[in-house]
Amino acid sequence: MQQATKRWTGRGVALAVAAGAALTMGTIGTAQAATPGVFKLCSKGSYDSYATFPERGGFATFVVRSGTCQDFNYGGNGPERVDIVNADSDGVIGSVTYDGRAGLNIATVDGPSFYPF
Repeated sequence: MQQATKRWTGRGVALAVAAGAALTMGTIGTAQAATPGVFKLCSKGSYDSYATFPERGGFATFVVRSGTCQDFNYGGNGPERVDIVNADSDGVIGSVTYDGRAGLNIATVDGPSFYPF
């Protein structure tokens, strides 16, 4: 009888821990999800960065300093190219597609490189 009680208690604790972990992971994922109409740029590398929107006549974000993030409420109703630029060398790191209907989060990192998150 005592072993059965310990087993049920152990299962209860494991279930509570799993539920807490799932809730935490769900909250973290939601906090980092892109927001429709928002282009977010985070300069996580050792350099400043910015983005240009060639299909908007070369429109660009302002420079986002290393170690910071900035949200840009640019809207949009379809996919368009965005060039991610190393502000310290004015070199294009690469391109990505931004769709204002979904939003986009980009982080630049050393390499130089970038990734969506």
